[in-house]
Amino acid sequence: MKILITHELFPPDVVGGGETLTYKIAKELINRGFEVKVLTSGNPRIRFYENIPTTRIPVNRYLMNLSFPLIKKHSKDVDLIHTSSGNMCLPSYLAAKANKKPVCCYIHHIFGRNWVYVRGFLLGKVFQAAERYFLTRDYDAIIFQNDLSLRIGLEMGIKKEKVFMVHPGIDWKEYDMSIEKKRQVLFVGSLSMDESLAKIKGLDYFIEAARLIPDVKFLVVGDVKKLRVDAPKNVVFMRAKGKEELKRIYNESLVFCKPSLAEGFSLSLLEAMASGCAIVSTIDIGQKGMLVKPGNAKELAEGIKYYLDNPEIAKRDGKENKKMAKRFTWKRFIDDLIKIYEYITSK
Repeated sequence: MKILITHELFPPDVVGGGETLTYKIAKELINRGFEVKVLTSGNPRIRFYENIPTTRIPVNRYLMNLSFPLIKKHSKDVDLIHTSSGNMCLPSYLAAKANKKPVCCYIHHIFGRNWVYVRGFLLGKVFQAAERYFLTRDYDAIIFQNDLSLRIGLEMGIKKEKVFMVHPGIDWKEYDMSIEKKRQVLFVGSLSMDESLAKIKGLDYFIEAARLIPDVKFLVVGDVKKLRVDAPKNVVFMRAKGKEELKRIYNESLVFCKPSLAEGFSLSLLEAMASGCAIVSTIDIGQKGMLVKPGNAKELAEGIKYYLDNPEIAKRDGKENKKMAKRFTWKRFIDDLIKIYEYITSK
Protein backbone atom coordinates (compact mmCIF):
# COMPACT_ATOMS: atom_id res chain seq x y z
CA MET A 1 0.00 0.00 0.00
CA LYS A 2 1.25 3.50 -0.87
CA ILE A 3 0.55 6.14 1.76
CA LEU A 4 1.03 9.91 1.73
CA ILE A 5 1.39 11.35 5.24
CA THR A 6 0.74 15.08 5.57
CA HIS A 7 1.71 16.83 8.78
CA GLU A 8 2.68 20.48 9.18
CA LEU A 9 6.01 19.62 10.83
CA PHE A 10 8.20 16.53 10.71
CA PRO A 11 11.53 15.67 12.37
CA PRO A 12 14.07 17.11 12.70
CA ASP A 13 11.53 19.95 13.17
CA VAL A 14 9.64 19.12 16.36
CA VAL A 15 7.45 21.27 18.64
CA GLY A 16 5.39 18.55 20.33
CA GLY A 17 4.30 14.96 20.52
CA GLY A 18 2.46 15.07 17.20
CA GLU A 19 5.68 15.22 15.22
CA THR A 20 7.26 12.41 17.23
CA LEU A 21 4.22 10.19 16.78
CA THR A 22 3.90 10.94 13.06
CA TYR A 23 7.56 9.97 12.64
CA LYS A 24 6.92 6.73 14.53
CA ILE A 25 3.93 5.92 12.29
CA ALA A 26 5.95 6.51 9.11
CA LYS A 27 8.92 4.50 10.39
CA GLU A 28 6.85 1.51 11.53
CA LEU A 29 4.79 1.42 8.33
CA ILE A 30 7.97 1.34 6.24
CA ASN A 31 9.27 -1.48 8.44
CA ARG A 32 6.06 -3.37 7.62
CA GLY A 33 6.67 -3.02 3.87
CA PHE A 34 4.42 -0.03 3.15
CA GLU A 35 5.56 2.65 0.72
CA VAL A 36 5.40 5.94 2.62
CA LYS A 37 6.21 9.52 1.74
CA VAL A 38 5.76 12.60 3.94
CA LEU A 39 4.68 16.08 2.82
CA THR A 40 5.45 18.79 5.35
CA SER A 41 6.90 22.28 5.85
CA GLY A 42 10.58 23.02 6.31
CA ASN A 43 13.90 22.97 4.47
CA PRO A 44 13.39 21.47 0.97
CA ARG A 45 16.97 20.23 0.93
CA ILE A 46 16.05 17.62 3.54
CA ARG A 47 14.85 14.89 1.18
CA PHE A 48 15.02 12.07 3.71
CA TYR A 49 14.83 11.79 7.48
CA GLU A 50 16.50 8.49 8.28
CA ASN A 51 14.92 6.22 5.64
CA ILE A 52 11.69 8.23 5.33
CA PRO A 53 11.32 10.25 2.09
CA THR A 54 10.07 13.79 2.72
CA THR A 55 8.97 16.70 0.56
CA ARG A 56 9.26 19.97 2.49
CA ILE A 57 7.67 23.29 1.59
CA PRO A 58 9.75 26.30 2.71
CA VAL A 59 6.90 28.22 4.39
CA ASN A 60 5.71 28.71 7.95
CA ARG A 61 3.64 25.75 9.12
CA TYR A 62 0.63 28.01 9.67
CA LEU A 63 0.53 28.61 5.90
CA MET A 64 0.19 24.93 5.10
CA ASN A 65 -3.54 25.47 4.67
CA LEU A 66 -2.53 26.71 1.20
CA SER A 67 -0.79 23.46 0.25
CA PHE A 68 -3.70 21.93 -1.71
CA PRO A 69 -1.95 22.00 -5.14
CA LEU A 70 1.11 20.13 -3.84
CA ILE A 71 -0.93 17.59 -1.87
CA LYS A 72 -3.06 16.97 -4.95
CA LYS A 73 0.09 16.44 -7.02
CA HIS A 74 1.75 14.07 -4.55
CA SER A 75 -1.40 12.05 -3.82
CA LYS A 76 -2.18 11.03 -7.41
CA ASP A 77 -0.24 7.77 -7.18
CA VAL A 78 -1.04 6.76 -3.56
CA ASP A 79 -3.69 4.49 -2.11
CA LEU A 80 -4.47 6.64 0.90
CA ILE A 81 -3.77 10.02 2.54
CA HIS A 82 -3.04 10.05 6.27
CA THR A 83 -3.39 13.62 7.58
CA SER A 84 -3.60 15.22 11.02
CA SER A 85 -5.73 17.77 12.83
CA GLY A 86 -4.16 21.17 12.21
CA ASN A 87 -3.13 23.22 9.22
CA MET A 88 -2.97 20.44 6.62
CA CYS A 89 -6.17 18.47 7.18
CA LEU A 90 -8.44 20.65 5.02
CA PRO A 91 -6.18 20.82 1.94
CA SER A 92 -5.50 17.08 2.36
CA TYR A 93 -9.24 16.41 2.42
CA LEU A 94 -9.77 18.53 -0.71
CA ALA A 95 -6.88 16.81 -2.51
CA ALA A 96 -8.26 13.39 -1.59
CA LYS A 97 -11.66 14.26 -3.00
CA ALA A 98 -10.12 15.73 -6.16
CA ASN A 99 -8.10 12.55 -6.76
CA LYS A 100 -10.81 10.21 -5.43
CA LYS A 101 -8.54 8.82 -2.72
CA PRO A 102 -9.56 7.74 0.80
CA VAL A 103 -8.35 10.01 3.57
CA CYS A 104 -8.11 9.57 7.33
CA CYS A 105 -7.59 12.39 9.82
CA TYR A 106 -5.59 11.61 12.95
CA ILE A 107 -6.55 13.82 15.90
CA HIS A 108 -3.38 14.98 17.65
CA HIS A 109 -5.16 17.96 19.20
CA ILE A 110 -8.72 19.23 19.35
CA PHE A 111 -9.79 22.23 21.46
CA GLY A 112 -13.48 22.83 20.75
CA ARG A 113 -14.97 25.31 23.23
CA ASN A 114 -11.58 25.65 24.92
CA TRP A 115 -10.44 27.97 22.12
CA VAL A 116 -12.28 30.81 23.88
CA TYR A 117 -10.29 30.19 27.06
CA VAL A 118 -7.02 29.96 25.14
CA ARG A 119 -7.41 32.86 22.67
CA GLY A 120 -10.06 35.10 24.23
CA PHE A 121 -13.72 35.40 23.24
CA LEU A 122 -13.57 36.95 19.75
CA LEU A 123 -10.43 35.31 18.37
CA GLY A 124 -11.31 32.09 20.19
CA LYS A 125 -14.67 31.93 18.41
CA VAL A 126 -12.89 32.31 15.07
CA PHE A 127 -10.49 29.45 15.86
CA GLN A 128 -13.35 27.34 17.18
CA ALA A 129 -15.38 27.83 13.98
CA ALA A 130 -12.34 27.09 11.79
CA GLU A 131 -11.52 23.90 13.73
CA ARG A 132 -15.12 22.74 13.47
CA TYR A 133 -15.14 23.35 9.71
CA PHE A 134 -11.81 21.58 9.19
CA LEU A 135 -12.65 18.49 11.26
CA THR A 136 -16.29 17.91 10.28
CA ARG A 137 -15.54 17.30 6.59
CA ASP A 138 -16.46 13.89 5.21
CA TYR A 139 -13.22 12.07 6.00
CA ASP A 140 -13.28 8.32 5.51
CA ALA A 141 -12.00 7.89 9.06
CA ILE A 142 -11.38 10.16 12.06
CA ILE A 143 -8.90 8.63 14.51
CA PHE A 144 -9.06 9.61 18.18
CA GLN A 145 -6.76 8.63 21.04
CA ASN A 146 -8.78 9.21 24.23
CA ASP A 147 -12.38 9.67 25.38
CA LEU A 148 -12.08 13.38 26.26
CA SER A 149 -10.97 14.27 22.73
CA LEU A 150 -13.74 12.08 21.32
CA ARG A 151 -16.39 13.90 23.39
CA ILE A 152 -15.13 17.26 22.13
CA GLY A 153 -15.23 15.95 18.56
CA LEU A 154 -18.75 14.58 18.82
CA GLU A 155 -19.93 17.86 20.37
CA MET A 156 -18.67 19.80 17.36
CA GLY A 157 -20.46 17.48 14.92
CA ILE A 158 -17.99 14.79 13.86
CA LYS A 159 -19.96 11.76 12.67
CA LYS A 160 -19.73 8.90 15.17
CA GLU A 161 -19.84 6.25 12.43
CA LYS A 162 -16.55 7.61 11.02
CA VAL A 163 -14.75 7.47 14.37
CA PHE A 164 -11.99 5.00 15.35
CA MET A 165 -10.00 4.83 18.58
CA VAL A 166 -6.32 3.88 18.75
CA HIS A 167 -3.71 4.15 21.50
CA PRO A 168 -0.02 4.76 20.69
CA GLY A 169 2.65 2.54 22.14
CA ILE A 170 5.64 2.96 24.39
CA ASP A 171 9.01 1.29 24.81
CA TRP A 172 8.13 0.67 28.46
CA LYS A 173 11.39 -1.06 29.39
CA GLU A 174 13.20 2.27 28.96
CA TYR A 175 11.22 3.69 31.89
CA ASP A 176 11.55 0.67 34.20
CA MET A 177 13.99 1.94 36.85
CA SER A 178 14.43 1.01 40.51
CA ILE A 179 14.33 4.45 42.15
CA GLU A 180 12.81 5.34 45.51
CA LYS A 181 9.74 7.54 45.13
CA LYS A 182 9.86 11.10 46.47
CA ARG A 183 6.92 13.02 47.91
CA GLN A 184 6.62 15.23 44.85
CA VAL A 185 4.04 15.89 42.14
CA LEU A 186 5.13 16.00 38.51
CA PHE A 187 3.86 17.81 35.43
CA VAL A 188 5.59 17.29 32.08
CA GLY A 189 4.92 19.53 29.09
CA SER A 190 6.53 20.53 25.82
CA LEU A 191 9.78 22.47 26.23
CA SER A 192 8.58 24.78 23.44
CA MET A 193 5.39 25.50 25.36
CA ASP A 194 3.92 28.99 24.90
CA GLU A 195 1.30 30.67 27.08
CA SER A 196 -1.70 29.49 25.03
CA LEU A 197 -0.48 25.89 24.99
CA ALA A 198 0.18 26.07 28.71
CA LYS A 199 -3.47 27.01 29.18
CA ILE A 200 -4.80 24.07 27.18
CA LYS A 201 -2.45 21.79 29.09
CA GLY A 202 -4.07 23.03 32.30
CA LEU A 203 -0.83 24.25 33.83
CA ASP A 204 -2.53 27.16 35.60
CA TYR A 205 -4.83 24.67 37.37
CA PHE A 206 -1.78 22.63 38.34
CA ILE A 207 -0.27 25.76 39.88
CA GLU A 208 -3.52 26.56 41.70
CA ALA A 209 -3.55 23.02 43.09
CA ALA A 210 0.01 23.61 44.33
CA ARG A 211 -1.17 26.69 46.24
CA LEU A 212 -3.61 24.46 48.10
CA ILE A 213 -0.82 22.05 49.17
CA PRO A 214 2.05 24.43 50.00
CA ASP A 215 4.22 21.91 51.88
CA VAL A 216 4.75 19.65 48.82
CA LYS A 217 7.08 20.11 45.86
CA PHE A 218 5.28 20.49 42.52
CA LEU A 219 7.74 19.97 39.68
CA VAL A 220 7.11 21.36 36.17
CA VAL A 221 9.39 19.96 33.47
CA GLY A 222 8.98 22.61 30.78
CA ASP A 223 9.51 26.32 30.45
CA VAL A 224 6.59 28.73 30.81
CA LYS A 225 8.14 32.06 31.74
CA LYS A 226 4.89 34.03 31.83
CA LEU A 227 3.47 31.75 34.52
CA ARG A 228 6.54 31.62 36.72
CA VAL A 229 5.80 35.01 38.25
CA ASP A 230 2.46 33.85 39.64
CA ALA A 231 3.63 30.44 40.85
CA PRO A 232 4.04 29.79 44.59
CA LYS A 233 7.43 28.84 46.01
CA ASN A 234 6.65 25.11 46.08
CA VAL A 235 6.38 25.05 42.25
CA VAL A 236 9.77 24.34 40.67
CA PHE A 237 10.34 24.83 36.94
CA MET A 238 13.15 22.98 35.21
CA ARG A 239 14.31 21.66 31.87
CA ALA A 240 15.35 18.03 31.65
CA LYS A 241 18.90 17.95 30.26
CA GLY A 242 18.14 14.84 28.25
CA LYS A 243 15.89 11.81 27.99
CA GLU A 244 17.70 9.90 30.72
CA GLU A 245 17.22 12.71 33.23
CA LEU A 246 13.53 12.92 32.30
CA LYS A 247 13.15 9.18 32.92
CA ARG A 248 14.78 9.58 36.32
CA ILE A 249 12.38 12.40 37.24
CA TYR A 250 9.39 10.29 36.23
CA ASN A 251 10.63 7.36 38.29
CA GLU A 252 11.32 9.35 41.44
CA SER A 253 7.93 11.15 41.43
CA LEU A 254 5.19 9.63 43.56
CA VAL A 255 2.34 11.39 41.73
CA PHE A 256 1.99 12.46 38.12
CA CYS A 257 -0.65 15.08 37.31
CA LYS A 258 -2.23 15.60 33.87
CA PRO A 259 -4.65 18.55 34.14
CA SER A 260 -5.25 19.13 30.40
CA LEU A 261 -8.45 20.72 29.15
CA ALA A 262 -7.95 18.84 25.86
CA GLU A 263 -5.32 16.37 24.72
CA GLY A 264 -4.60 14.25 21.66
CA PHE A 265 -3.36 11.27 23.64
CA SER A 266 -0.70 12.29 26.16
CA LEU A 267 2.46 10.28 25.74
CA SER A 268 3.66 11.84 29.00
CA LEU A 269 0.78 10.13 30.81
CA LEU A 270 1.83 6.79 29.35
CA GLU A 271 5.46 7.48 30.28
CA ALA A 272 4.36 8.22 33.85
CA MET A 273 2.42 4.95 33.95
CA ALA A 274 5.48 3.02 32.74
CA SER A 275 7.47 4.74 35.50
CA GLY A 276 5.14 3.53 38.24
CA CYS A 277 3.53 6.86 39.12
CA ALA A 278 0.14 7.24 40.74
CA ILE A 279 -1.97 9.32 38.34
CA VAL A 280 -4.30 12.29 38.87
CA SER A 281 -5.62 13.25 35.46
CA THR A 282 -8.39 14.74 33.36
CA ILE A 283 -7.43 12.31 30.58
CA ASP A 284 -8.48 8.67 30.72
CA ILE A 285 -6.51 6.07 28.77
CA GLY A 286 -7.36 3.28 31.19
CA GLN A 287 -4.84 4.14 33.91
CA LYS A 288 -5.22 3.42 37.64
CA GLY A 289 -5.76 6.70 39.41
CA MET A 290 -7.96 9.70 40.12
CA LEU A 291 -9.94 11.00 37.15
CA VAL A 292 -11.05 14.61 37.65
CA LYS A 293 -13.02 17.17 35.67
CA PRO A 294 -11.03 19.55 33.43
CA GLY A 295 -10.63 23.07 34.80
CA ASN A 296 -11.07 22.24 38.49
CA ALA A 297 -8.02 22.99 40.65
CA LYS A 298 -9.80 21.95 43.85
CA GLU A 299 -10.51 18.45 42.50
CA LEU A 300 -6.92 18.17 41.32
CA ALA A 301 -5.64 19.11 44.77
CA GLU A 302 -7.98 16.65 46.48
CA GLY A 303 -6.83 13.78 44.25
CA ILE A 304 -3.16 14.68 44.72
CA LYS A 305 -3.54 15.06 48.50
CA TYR A 306 -5.22 11.66 48.77
CA TYR A 307 -2.17 9.99 47.26
CA LEU A 308 0.27 12.09 49.27
CA ASP A 309 -1.54 11.17 52.49
CA ASN A 310 -1.65 7.50 51.46
CA PRO A 311 1.76 6.75 49.93
CA GLU A 312 1.31 2.99 50.09
CA ILE A 313 -1.87 3.25 48.00
CA ALA A 314 -0.01 5.57 45.60
CA LYS A 315 2.79 3.04 45.21
CA ARG A 316 0.30 0.19 44.76
CA ASP A 317 -1.57 2.08 42.03
CA GLY A 318 1.76 3.02 40.47
CA LYS A 319 2.67 -0.65 40.21
CA GLU A 320 -0.67 -1.33 38.53
CA ASN A 321 0.03 1.46 36.04
CA LYS A 322 3.43 -0.04 35.27
CA LYS A 323 1.74 -3.35 34.43
CA MET A 324 -0.90 -1.61 32.29
CA ALA A 325 1.74 0.31 30.32
CA LYS A 326 3.08 -2.98 28.97
CA ARG A 327 -0.15 -3.42 27.00
CA PHE A 328 0.53 -0.27 24.97
CA THR A 329 2.79 -1.79 22.36
CA TRP A 330 3.81 -0.24 19.06
CA LYS A 331 2.91 -3.49 17.33
CA ARG A 332 -0.70 -3.27 18.50
CA PHE A 333 -0.84 0.41 17.56
CA ILE A 334 0.37 -0.16 14.00
CA ASP A 335 -1.84 -3.24 13.66
CA ASP A 336 -4.85 -1.09 14.56
CA LEU A 337 -3.85 1.63 12.09
CA ILE A 338 -3.40 -0.89 9.28
CA LYS A 339 -6.86 -2.32 9.95
CA ILE A 340 -8.33 1.17 9.53
CA TYR A 341 -6.35 1.71 6.31
CA GLU A 342 -7.52 -1.64 4.92
CA TYR A 343 -11.12 -0.90 5.81
CA ILE A 344 -11.33 2.52 4.17
CA THR A 345 -9.40 1.47 1.04
CA SER A 346 -11.68 -1.53 0.52
CA LYS A 347 -14.91 0.50 0.52
